[in-house]
Amino acid sequence: MVEYVRGSQMDKWHWCKNCTQYPLYIYQKTTKEPPSNLCEQCKTKEYNRTCKC
Repeated sequence: MVEYVRGSQMDKWHWCKNCTQYPLYIYQKTTKEPPSNLCEQCKTKEYNRTCKC
């Protein structure tokens, strides 16, 4: 199960733990894909199959 997290209310949503922008401190998390504000680096890693969830 994928878990989406962000470090602040203004942060983008991340799900790849190997993303360089993955938050150190979790402000919010959800298992449902957020409708917007997704991290571009996570999207790219998922597309390239290098995402580590």
